[in-house]
Amino acid sequence: MNLDLFLSLVIMAIGISIVAVKRDLIIKLIGIGIMETGVTLSFVVLGYNGTLPPLLTLPIERVDPLPQALVITSIVVGFAVLALSLVFVLYLSSVYHTTDVVKLKKRIEKDER
Repeated sequence: MNLDLFLSLVIMAIGISIVAVKRDLIIKLIGIGIMETGVTLSFVVLGYNGTLPPLLTLPIERVDPLPQALVITSIVVGFAVLALSLVFVLYLSSVYHTTDVVKLKKRIEKDER
C-alpha cells in the first residue's frame, strides 16, 4: 500500500472517530466533512496511474477521465449534503436551544409526551 492511500485511510479514520466520539452536531458534521475528504482523496489516489493529463501527452498514454468526473461529482454532492445538514442542525438548535445530541434527544422525547 502506498503512502497516499494510507494517508487517505487515516483521514477517513479521523473523521469516523470524530463522528463516533463527539456529542455536538456541528462537530459531527465537521467529522463527516473530514471523512468525505478522505474518501475523495482515496478516489484520487486509486484513479491516478502515473501519467500526465490528456492535453500534455500522446493519446495513448493519458489519464482516464471517468474517475475525475466521479470525484468532482462526489465533492459537489458532499458539499450539498453538508449544507443541507447544517440547515437542519441550525433549525434544531433554534427550536430546542442545543446542539448536544443527548440533550436534544431528551428534549424531543419530552416534547412527544
